[in-house]
Order: sequence, then structure tokens, then C-alpha cells
Amino acid sequence: MSENGYGTNCEIGMPNLNEGGGLESYGKYEGDTGGLFVPPELIQEVNFLIRDGGCVEGFARHFPMKRLDLIMRKFATGVDGYWVGAQCVKEKDAPTFEAVELHAEKMAVIVPFEDQLLEDADHDMAALIKRDVTEAFIEAIDRTFLGYEATSPFGESLSDDTPDSHDIPYGTGVDVVSDLSAAIATVENHGFEITGMIAHPRVKHILRDLRDDQNRPIYTENLGACEPRQRYCVWGIPICFTRQMAQTGSPNGTEILMAYFPYVFVGDRTGLQVAVSNEATLTQSSEDNVNLFEQDMTAYRFVIRKAFTIKDVNALAKVSSIPVA
Repeated sequence: MSENGYGTNCEIGMPNLNEGGGLESYGKYEGDTGGLFVPPELIQEVNFLIRDGGCVEGFARHFPMKRLDLIMRKFATGVDGYWVGAQCVKEKDAPTFEAVELHAEKMAVIVPFEDQLLEDADHDMAALIKRDVTEAFIEAIDRTFLGYEATSPFGESLSDDTPDSHDIPYGTGVDVVSDLSAAIATVENHGFEITGMIAHPRVKHILRDLRDDQNRPIYTENLGACEPRQRYCVWGIPICFTRQMAQTGSPNGTEILMAYFPYVFVGDRTGLQVAVSNEATLTQSSEDNVNLFEQDMTAYRFVIRKAFTIKDVNALAKVSSIPVA
């Protein structure tokens, strides 16, 4: 499987074991064929790792979804209070509302493998899946929410929706400390606090050298932290590192994204769903149909549905075009 679990376009119709059989409608996936096997008892653990493993998902505010669409109302203008004198007519006021909508999109992959691969395996297949499938979904989801996935179904992302006035190019100030402070200030000017940062691991060596006016390090590490988002901080603000940060701004440039993450919404429509079949027919765009029963193969289908939106883009900021080795 490729790093993000995606490759050529394929289609499949296969029994849904959760409903006692029968063919579901065709669902598309993109992926390289490979020999992966997911024991159903691992699904709960994989769901937890997907939810907790990505930088954006770990920082963002989550909403359970019972349907594909979730519409929430937010205040556009609130209600004010007025001082009034005795026996005076009281002022009238009413709030106005705007809608925030979460629409769940599907991420899916189908993994066919030869039956003899499972029969002859001399290693821990469960450990293989916990690493490969979980990491593939974490990487794809994180890359999408960050704004570096070209096939993203969402119209919003942290990088693309950061306002131009909140984008502080590297070198705007006298040093990186000034650039970070200026980016944070753009969000604070709108009444928000930065609650998290996201960067590529290659930025670490730059952060380690940063000092304030009293020569104190602004980048700190808590080696005893249980979660990556609790391990590193800049001015006490958690910073999460991920290789899904793309090169931007120059051949070796990258960004530090930051946000008031309670305004970054992630909808959870379903956890990871798994269906299995050894009788389905795989239809691949560049090959003939593959009948799993005839070829002594089994296919596992993995589907997860997520939604994403940003309540207010003024809660976003970034330092861009940071040169890294």
C-alpha cells in the first residue's frame, strides 16, 4: 500500500456482512492491491487511533453525526443588556443566527489479497494492520484537513482558508520569534487565543534555537507526555508535528499553521467500517474483472465518514515560506 493508501481507481460490489449479505451499491476506492488483513476485533482500537493520532483531529472540536448533514446555529449578533431607569420602557433586542453545516464525506479503500498469504503468514498480521491501515487513514485525513490533499472533497482547510492578512511570510520580522508573535497577534486581534500549532518535523531544529528577550527558550519539550500534542510547546502553546505538511513557498519551504481550534469542527459520522468478501468481483479500470472466488482471494473494504468545516477563518493564522533543510 502506498503512504496514503491511494492509487488507481477501482469499483466493487460486495456483500455487507453487517446486514446479513446482499450486494451493496458500488462504492469507489483508490488503492494499490496488497496483502493486508484486518481482524474485526481491532476495529475499536483502530477507531481510537484514527481519532487520536492526527494533528488536526487531536486539536479540533468533534461533533457526532447521526446523518450525513449536521446543521448548527451560531450567533451572528448577540443580545445586549441595557441600563434603564425606574418605570422606564425596557429596550428590545433579539439575536440573529447563522448556520454552520457539516457534511460527511466518505474515505474508503478496498484491499484484496491471496488466501495463501494469510494461511502462510509467519508474522503478526494484527500488528501489521494496526500500523499500516491506521497510519494510512491518519495521514490522508490530516493531509486533507491541513489543505495539502488535491482530491479533498471539502471546500475548506487550515492552510487555504487562512486570511491573507493572517499569513506572515518568513522574514517579515527580525527573526522567527517576531514572525510567530505577529501571526498569533492577528488571531488575538479578533478576540481568539491560539490553542494549537502544527508544523513539519523539519522545523524542530529552528524552534530549538529560539529565545525571548531574556534569552529563555520559547520552545519546550515534555518528554514524559503521553500524547504528541502534549509533548512540545511554543510559549506554552501545544505544537504537533506531522510529515503531512507540504512544501510551500519555495523548493524547501514549509509552514507553521495555528488556530483557535475550538472553531475547527470535525464531524464523526461513522467509525471505521469493515466488510469482507471472497465472492465479489473487482472491476479495475486498467484490468479485466477479478472474481475473488475464482482467484482464491479475499477482499476487505474499509470505509470511514468524516466532515470538516471552520466556524470563523479569523481564528486561523500561519507563518509561511519557512526555509528548511
